[in-house]
Amino acid sequence: MRRVVAQARDDTALQNWGAIWMIHAFTNGGGFLATDWLWEAGHRGPGPFVLLWGVLLLLNFVSIFAMKRGQTAGVRSFIERQIWAIWTTFIGGLVLVALLNLLLGLDRLFVPAVACVLFAMSFASMGALMGRVWYGMALLFSLVALGMARLESHAFGVLGGLWFLVQFSSGLALHRARSRRLASGDAGPRLV
Repeated sequence: MRRVVAQARDDTALQNWGAIWMIHAFTNGGGFLATDWLWEAGHRGPGPFVLLWGVLLLLNFVSIFAMKRGQTAGVRSFIERQIWAIWTTFIGGLVLVALLNLLLGLDRLFVPAVACVLFAMSFASMGALMGRVWYGMALLFSLVALGMARLESHAFGVLGGLWFLVQFSSGLALHRARSRRLASGDAGPRLV
């Protein structure tokens, strides 16, 4: 099983996920910073936020499919489907939290702290799937969630900075793994 997971990481790295995650660090981190700016500027209705994140999600999905066009890996059947499930569930959960915040008419925005909890849960799931390093990120987001209970002002900005660092560094690690594998002459996915 350990060999299958290692192979999955190799194949995932080979599929441009590192470059995709580095690009998404800018779009998603920038999205959280723009959300912070909109919130601090007094926007409370859903319109600007739905437009912002609708455009960003569209850009993210287009970039994924464009950068992965024609690429396949040997272990996509399990690992990649799990990653897709983890992150689409995260997106759905975060949208639901934002909707609940709106429907409950709360004057205090709890979305950033809950987003950190959802990030932590997603990274813990990745830790169970792909390796212990992801548990460290889960712990980091859990601690930031607790800190955000005391820091409402610019919480989306903090979340944007943290997300940029985590997503970019994770993408860089995958990109380096891909570069090392390609440099070794092992250009294609292999069956376990």
